[in-house]
Amino acid sequence: MKPAWVVFGWAGFNAVLAAIMFAYGESAEFIGMYFAAVVIVAVVGLIVAYAHGRRRAGLRRMPAGSLSAAYLALAAVLFGLGFLYTHWISYLALFPLLAAGFEFRRERLRAGVLPAPTQVRSRPLEPQRRGPVLRFVARAGVLAAVGARLLGGGRR
Repeated sequence: MKPAWVVFGWAGFNAVLAAIMFAYGESAEFIGMYFAAVVIVAVVGLIVAYAHGRRRAGLRRMPAGSLSAAYLALAAVLFGLGFLYTHWISYLALFPLLAAGFEFRRERLRAGVLPAPTQVRSRPLEPQRRGPVLRFVARAGVLAAVGARLLGGGRR
C-alpha cells in the first residue's frame, strides 16, 4: 500500500466527518476550521506522494534502534504539554528537535547498505540449578516459619 493513499484516506474520512456536521447544525466557523484541517492533511498527502516518488532513486535504510525517533517523540510530548499547561514548555521542545536532526544525519545509512543483523537467542534461558545446601536451608526456613506460626497462633 502506498503511504500517500493512507494519508489521502485520512483526509477523505475527515472530509466525510466535516460534511456530517452540516446535519447537526454546527457553526460555519467550526465547519470551516475542520475543512481547513482536511486541506492541510491533503497537502501532507501530496508531499508524501511526491517524496515517495523521488525515493525510488535510492532507498535509505535506518538502523533498528533509532535514537533520533526517541528525541522526536520527546519533542512532540513537550510540544503537546505546552498546550495543556503553558506555552513556554513548547519552547523546550526545540532542544530534542535539534538533537533528533543531528542524530538522524548520523544514523542514516547509504543506499544499498543493510543494517547489521541482530542475533536473537533461539533457545530459552534455563534457570540456574540450586545446590543441595541452599535447598536444605530454604526448606528448613520454611518449616521453622510455619511451625512458629502454628505454635504462636494459640497465644492470643
